[in-house]
Parts: sequence; structure tokens; C-alpha cells
Amino acid sequence: MDAGASATPHRIAYRPEIDGLRGIAVAVVILDHARMDWIPGGFLGVDIFFVISGYLITGILMGELAGGDFSFLRFYERRARRILPALLVMLLLTVPVAIRLLIPDDLDAYGRSLAATAAFANNILLTGTANYFATFSDFKPLIHSWSLGVEEQYYLLVPALMLAAWRIGRARAIWWGAVAASAASFLLCLWLAHRWGPANFFLLPTRVWELGAGALAVLAQPRLRALAGSRGGQALAMLGLVMAVVPLFLFVQQMKLPDWESTVPVAGTALLLVFARAGEPAARLLAVRPLVWLGLISYSAYLYHQPIFAFVAASALDEPSRMLSAALILPVLVCAWLSWRFVEQPFRDPAQVSARTLWIATGAGTALALAAGLVLITTHGFASSRPDLLDTEGGYVRPANVAFNRAALEFANRPLPATRERPRLLVIGDSFARDFISMGQETHRFDGWAVSFIPSKLCNRIPDRKIAEVMRADLIVLSDRLLPETLSCFGQRVKRLHGVTRAPIIILGTKSFGWSNNAPLMLPPERRFAWRALPLERAVAINAAAKHALAGETYIDLLGKLTDAQGRVPLFTPQGKLISWDRQHLTRPGAAYIGAILFRDPAFAMLRPRP
Repeated sequence: MDAGASATPHRIAYRPEIDGLRGIAVAVVILDHARMDWIPGGFLGVDIFFVISGYLITGILMGELAGGDFSFLRFYERRARRILPALLVMLLLTVPVAIRLLIPDDLDAYGRSLAATAAFANNILLTGTANYFATFSDFKPLIHSWSLGVEEQYYLLVPALMLAAWRIGRARAIWWGAVAASAASFLLCLWLAHRWGPANFFLLPTRVWELGAGALAVLAQPRLRALAGSRGGQALAMLGLVMAVVPLFLFVQQMKLPDWESTVPVAGTALLLVFARAGEPAARLLAVRPLVWLGLISYSAYLYHQPIFAFVAASALDEPSRMLSAALILPVLVCAWLSWRFVEQPFRDPAQVSARTLWIATGAGTALALAAGLVLITTHGFASSRPDLLDTEGGYVRPANVAFNRAALEFANRPLPATRERPRLLVIGDSFARDFISMGQETHRFDGWAVSFIPSKLCNRIPDRKIAEVMRADLIVLSDRLLPETLSCFGQRVKRLHGVTRAPIIILGTKSFGWSNNAPLMLPPERRFAWRALPLERAVAINAAAKHALAGETYIDLLGKLTDAQGRVPLFTPQGKLISWDRQHLTRPGAAYIGAILFRDPAFAMLRPRP
């Protein structure tokens, strides 16, 4: 590819169809976070954004490199004008709301996310602390900023890499560099998808190929110019539109994404960017005024939708209705328009806001956001202001509970004795199995028993070296996070265990202690301790499905043991102690209270304390 002849055409004029595509992307993300079940693939809107970003940024940089006027300072000033003012205003506006609405633990988590977002590193923080599709993500006002971290980290690397490649081999070197980086990223993505889902979802290296798809689209565009205006080009543009939009209604949320499935909307977006032309069918569909308008405010709409949804969710005693979630879209759009009109537009215009003012304002805003985050972290979300949430030893509740659940690991991989001097209990599963061990410890049901714990997802193969423990056990208890997609393999695992042991096998059902602890803990004491919560619909559904799928096995319907006539469960023990901090796992008092209920079941008759 001749650099001089082919680079200049990469400069990109305004294309309303790109704003229309942005409008679709932000709309489906908002609808997804509003829990609209009819668009299960709404999370793919972010993938579409990544392709568009790669396309536009590469086009801008190629135009400047070819024109000989590339400047790091000018590039980062443009990025700062585009991203920082609106982001920092949103962050600073959420601080007083968070302090007012969130209990200390949630406020502590918010503070960590606030500081990480201000440093464009929330994607790194979330890799080790969050499942994007878990219920508790609904209460994180800044969880969506992970994608900004990915983009900003990309912007830090790409200009220098493109400049180096340009000096080596002009446009040809940039092309092959983009191909190599995208291919390596995609292979890493496929490898990590089934090994470390959060890293695959949140981190830059496995998202480079999506940004790279946009980069390759703009790099290939000059050679495809003749085809773009033909009937074949129009057909490819329409094919791209179908490939980008249809998966939004078909794909199901799962943490292993991105993977092979993601190539469909990514490739479709790239085809649209290359072949859509003004006046042609695909471009006309995307350039309708409502979509273009939504695309213009898409950045601010993305910024504000999650805080609004999260603060309402955290303030709700029970799971908000779909109608309420849909109604919140209007204030999201109002906030987005105000941000676009009074923050984004002025700061993007150097005639209205000078570079000096930009750097002073964004520097001060970043410092304030970081300082606020650090204060919330160091005070554990102002934990001292809530003495009612201190445990009997004077420590804050959540760290004590986390350590308590970890205490079950003392039994991990402990060999069971070969002799029958003591009865032998084998527990297999994940953190829910550790909950069972906590219940046994707190109720002294394990006294006189030899206990071993195999930490393993029940759909995973139990290593051969562990089969000896299975064969020695006098009682086996299985407890794992129950999911619709794992029930089949769960049942198969139970059947295999029956093939190697005669010991009774008990399967412990799921637990759910309502929608949110934040709202109940904000109630006055006379209402707080009497509050009973509705279990999550998904927990009730999976419990029913598990009982059906595991019919014939000893399945303990723990949720059924906890619900009253109205289908509600307690949040506090009779002594006023919180049963579950995360609404699934047990606190120390919760383990004692729930354990006393659980072990009344006849299936546990043999599990009595031994002298």
C-alpha cells in the first residue's frame, strides 16, 4: 500500500449514520441495564462502541500522520475535551448522592470505584471484585466506567505505536501492526473466555481486537471505495446492519464473552462503517433524526444511566418493577441532554474553553474525585457513623464476615481418615459449600466428626486423587451456585458420585435474602428488624428447576424452609443480627440461625455431635 496515495483519504468527515449507530448502541445498553428481558444482548452495545472508537481514532491519527501534522499534545487535548469534563461532572455529582443513600459497605465499594474511575482503571479493579452480570452489579453506580478504562488505556498506547509503525513503514506497517495486534488479542480472548471470564470481559488486551476491527475498517476503506458505491457495497452495508442489530435480540449475557459469538456484531459494525453511504438504504435507516439525536448525546447518556439506575436500586426495599426501570429512562435522557448541552459542547470548543482552562478544570476535578474516593476508602464508607453495624468485637461487619466464610477453608483438601474411629463428612462445592461448613461449625454439628472440604465447582471433574475421599466418606454434602445452564452437568456429577460411594448424598438448595440490604438497613430500627424480603425471582425459579431436575436425589429446599406464608424471608436473626451481608452468603450470626433451621431436616439426622 502506497503511504502517500492511500493515507490522506482516511480523514473522516461527519457521517450522521455513525451517530445513528451510536444511538442504537447506547439505547440497547440502557435497556439492558433497565433489565428489559426482550433485549438480552443489550450488553453488546459496548462492543459496537469499541469498533466505532477504533474506526474514528485510527482515521484521525492516519490523517494527521499522512498530513505531517501529528501532535501528541493536540491528540490528548482533543481526547480530554471529549471525555474528561462530562465524566468528572458526573462523578462529582454522584458523591453527595452516594453519601446520602448508601450504607457504609456499599459506600466503601463506591469510593474504590470512584478513585479507580478517576484514574481510568475501574476495569482493572472490577476484574478481581465483580461479576458484571451478577445481581450486586445493579447497586454499583460506576460499574459501567470499565469501558472508559479500556478506551483510555487504548488511547495511551495507540498514538505512540502508530507513530513508530509509520516511521518504520508508513501505512503498510500500521496495517500489518493492526492485523497482528487484533489477531493476538482475539486468540487471547478465546483462550481466556473459559478460563478467567472477568479478565476476558474487563481488560484491554482481550478487547483490542474489537477496537482493531474498527481500525482495520478505516485502513481498508480507501481500497474499497469503488465497491462502496455499488450494489454489492449497499448489500454489504445492509448485511452489516443485520449482523450488528440481530444479535442484540438473540445473544444471552454471560461472563465468558467476548468470544466467537462477539465476532458477529463486531464484523457487522465494521461492514457498516466501511460500506454505508449517505442516501443508501443502510445509512438512511441509521440517519433518522431520533437515532442521530441519541447518538449525539450518547456519551452523556452512557455516563448517567448507571448511576441513576443504581441509586434507585439501592434505595428499593424489593426488586424494582420493569415499569419503574423503564420510567427511569426519561431522567437519564434529560441528564444526558443537559450534560451534552452545557458541559460537552462548551468544553469541546477551544473558542469557549481554552486549553489552559481545560487542564486546570479537569486537573482539579480529577483531584477532587480521587480525594473523595480515598476518604471513603480510608473511613470504610464512614463506618463509624453506623454503630449499629458494628459486630460484638467492635469490628465492622463485612470484613468480619468475609474472614468468617474463609475460615471454612481450614478443612480444604484435608484427608479423611481411613478408619471409622470417627464418622466422616465430605463437603464439595464453592462458597455456598463453605456456608454449609460455617453452619455446621456454629451449631456444633461437626463436633466429633472428621470433615474434609473439596473446593470445586460441581460441574468440574473431581480429580482422581480425590476419589479416595469420596469412597471413605460416611456422608457427602454438595453445595454450589445453582444456575440454569449447570443443572444438567450437576445431575450428571451426582450420578457419577453414586457410582463410587454408598454414602448418602445431600444436595443443598439455593439461598436468597432479597433484593438489597442497603434499603432495609436505612429503615428506622422498629421497621428494620421486622422487615422480611422477597427472594429474587431468579432464585425462586432456579430452586424450582433444581428440585425438578434432581428429583430422586436428597435435595434440601433451604429457600422453602425460610419463606413464610407470603413467600418472604427474614433478614435478621431474632437477636437483630444481619443474616447475610451480600444477600446470598451468611454472616456468623446468620450461620448459627440458618444452621439451626437446616439441621432439623431428617436428612441430617446422622449429622449429630459426637462425643
